[in-house]
Amino acid sequence: MTRPLNSTAGKRKHAIAIIVSIIVISSIGIAGFLVSQNPIQQALNALDTNIHEVIDDQHISGVAACAVKDGEVVWMGTYGYADLDQNISVTPDTIFMLGSLSKIVTGIAFMQLFERGLIDLDDDINDYLSFDVVHPDHPATAITPRMLLSHVSGIRDNWLVLGPLEVSGIDTPLSLEEFTQDYLTPAGTYYSAVNFNDAEPGTAYDYTNVGSTLIAYLVEVVSNTTFEDYCQQNIFVPLGMNETSWFLDNLDTDMMAIPYIYSGSTFTPYGHYSSAVYPCGFMRTSVSQQALLLAALMEGGTLGNTTILSNSTLQLMMTLHYLSLVSSYGFYFQKSGVLWGHGGSGPGVTTRMLFYPEAHEGVIVMMNVENHVAVNSIHNHILDCMRTAYGWQT
Repeated sequence: MTRPLNSTAGKRKHAIAIIVSIIVISSIGIAGFLVSQNPIQQALNALDTNIHEVIDDQHISGVAACAVKDGEVVWMGTYGYADLDQNISVTPDTIFMLGSLSKIVTGIAFMQLFERGLIDLDDDINDYLSFDVVHPDHPATAITPRMLLSHVSGIRDNWLVLGPLEVSGIDTPLSLEEFTQDYLTPAGTYYSAVNFNDAEPGTAYDYTNVGSTLIAYLVEVVSNTTFEDYCQQNIFVPLGMNETSWFLDNLDTDMMAIPYIYSGSTFTPYGHYSSAVYPCGFMRTSVSQQALLLAALMEGGTLGNTTILSNSTLQLMMTLHYLSLVSSYGFYFQKSGVLWGHGGSGPGVTTRMLFYPEAHEGVIVMMNVENHVAVNSIHNHILDCMRTAYGWQT
């Protein structure tokens, strides 16, 4: 894969500017941290204590988290270990696997092409593919990008097929074209009628990782470049996310948090892994780099001199297109009250990125163990602290 290196000075400036405002509280040496009596510092100290309690109670190996307001990181905390055996602590630059939080970037990549007029939301996807994807029970109903982005396409995740396609320690050997054709066409190696639900496309919600993988393949077809290269050239590098990739081979594994499974008494390394459906959840980045993406999203698609989406396109992604079918999902953005974003989970990973667009306030949490109770608790503790310390509306 060719990775662009021609990031401009202007792009580097806004990446640096957002990072210099970070308040980092590390788990290393926190006992010696001088306690201030001012209300803001008291709230931050309480947050640090609360996160440590969650880590101890819920048996969390490592955490990286941050709070972003008006395009700047106002707090960042790193806790625990990226590698327990080597005693390597989590830092702001530790690279985590994101799980389904990755889908936001997959959606952005597609919507950039929509914004350029290269594909329409209500087109038949078969107008672009070299093979036909047809619902076996509803062959006359076209599947559209709008359906795929909203999880109402009729495509279903068949884990009897998808499970064995996970590979350990390496990137998937399957291209997006190979996988989608083999999974979605009758002559394909992985095809089965149960790869589709019973509903007519556009009439029922069914969360699907395969659907987002198909969206990524459409990005490849329409842009005439690989999905990885497209994201590097149009999202990651322009934002300054220079240690971000969908592939293990493009990253320094020494900088990556090892995914762990907690068995009830010990942490067991699950190790790094990939899958043929990598665009659904296998993006890897650090909390400091993900903060750049979050800042751009909260500022209407623009960070500094870099625009990854127009505000109108971003608002389209945060619109409920099938409200009668699903009341909490736009185009790969989930809605929770006033918050928009996504979470992610899987063996050895739990993440969350939620933000309040009107107030320009958002939080990211990354962990290298799967624990939904912990990510929810840490997220809420951060919001409580930000309300107390800085008057956040979220």
